[in-house]
Amino acid sequence: MEAGSGKPELECRLCLAAVRDEAEGPEAELCFPCNCRAPVHRGCLVQWQRVQEQQLMEQRHSFDEAQARMNTCEVCGARLLPGEERSKPQLGSAVCRAQGGTGKVALRRVPTLSRATRNFSDFSATDGQQLDVLEQDATGEFFRVRAKKAHRYRGEGTTAVAEGWIRHVYLDWQCDLSNQSWLPPPRMPAALLAEGTDRLEAVNVEAAQDSRMQEQDET
Repeated sequence: MEAGSGKPELECRLCLAAVRDEAEGPEAELCFPCNCRAPVHRGCLVQWQRVQEQQLMEQRHSFDEAQARMNTCEVCGARLLPGEERSKPQLGSAVCRAQGGTGKVALRRVPTLSRATRNFSDFSATDGQQLDVLEQDATGEFFRVRAKKAHRYRGEGTTAVAEGWIRHVYLDWQCDLSNQSWLPPPRMPAALLAEGTDRLEAVNVEAAQDSRMQEQDET
C-alpha cells in the first residue's frame, strides 16, 4: 500500500517489486509498454528482451521471429512500446480478403513471416469479414486486428472476439489509398533485406504460398 493513500503500491510484473534494486533514472521507472494493466520497470523489460532474444536464437528461431517475439507482449499481443505513444492507423477498419480456397486467414500471435505453427493462434479471419484495425508493426508488413465471432482455423466453433496479427496483403481498406501518405509502405525486416533481391522477390509471393499451405492443412 502507498503510505497514507490507501491505494495498493504498483509492482513490476517481471521482478514483482515496486522499486528496482540498484537502478536509477529511466531504468527504475515503471511504465505500461502494452495494453496490460500491470506495469513493468523499463530496466526489467530491457533485460527480459535481451534474454528472450538470446534464448530464441539459441533455439534456432529466425532473426525475424526472435525480433517479433521480444517486441510483442506474450499476454495481450500488442507491441511493447515503453517509450513511445501507441498510434492507431487513421482507418480503423478493413475487410479480410482470404485469397485462398479455405476462405480463412489464421491470425498470428506475433508479427513474423515465419510460418511455424507456434506463431499462429487457434482462430482466424474469414473472407469478407469486417475487422477492427488496432495497430501496425514496425516493418509495416503486419497489422494487429480484432475479429468478432471469429471462427476456429481448424475444426468447428467460434469465439466472441479474437485478436491477432495479419499480413497487409489480406486487408482491403475499402477506399482509395493512392494519396494516403499516412499508411507506411510495408518493408521487409532488415535480416531479410540483407539476403538480397532473390529473397525479397520470394517474400513477395508468400501470400499465395500461405493460401496454398492453409488449403493443404484443411485437407
